[in-house]
Amino acid sequence: MSPLSQQLSAALQDFAGHPRVLVALDFDGTLSPLVDRPQDARPLPESAELVEQLGQLAGVFTAVISGRNLQSLSEVYPEPLPAIRIGSHGAERLVPEQFAGGWSDASLSLEQTQLLGILTDRLQAIADRHENVNLEFKPSATVLHVRQASPESAQTAMSEALESLQELKGVKLMSGKAVLEASVLNVHKGEALAWLRRTLNVQSVLFVGDDVTDENGFKVLTENDLGVKVGSGPTAATQRIDSPFEVPDLLKSLISMRD
Repeated sequence: MSPLSQQLSAALQDFAGHPRVLVALDFDGTLSPLVDRPQDARPLPESAELVEQLGQLAGVFTAVISGRNLQSLSEVYPEPLPAIRIGSHGAERLVPEQFAGGWSDASLSLEQTQLLGILTDRLQAIADRHENVNLEFKPSATVLHVRQASPESAQTAMSEALESLQELKGVKLMSGKAVLEASVLNVHKGEALAWLRRTLNVQSVLFVGDDVTDENGFKVLTENDLGVKVGSGPTAATQRIDSPFEVPDLLKSLISMRD
């Protein structure tokens, strides 16, 4: 692992100086390296251990904010899981009881339930036509995964899905790395981060993420916050690291600054 840049270290020092902070991390591609099969993902052991250590420090809250649903996250994240977990891009929110006021996971209306069934049927038909294209099912969304498919099949499946679903009113489409998520709820990680800021009453937020869907999180950060993009690509984050294997350096530095 390479040391943090001078610029990132300085930004991290500024963040660490706030009395009450939230450290929020994406899972796939951030805490865990990307893998072909979602069920094979695991957080880097050192990263998971450091997240636990951070959460024990005074004035520090830690959270995992994932596009996965909470059940899927619990299956790939070893105990102990962070007490604060956001799943399905914000549609599912799990926080300690003393902070839970004002939130309950949304129940789908009859119309939304029917719409979810329609979009799922259309995505299933596309997945059935293409080898190694599969679906992930969430309480309010269905996700098309093409990472294991050939480049040609992946591109064709994604194009077919976009064309098939664009006409459906009330469906929110989110493209990520080799995935297309179709949701019947208009939620995203930025909204969840803003809610956590209010709920936990923190002065500053650190958000670390790698995917296109994490940009919604970076965009809600203020000048008192810190966004760190993992990997390449355009971003609204002000800082960047190369890969999930640099996340432990980031967390260790923060721990030393808070001790």
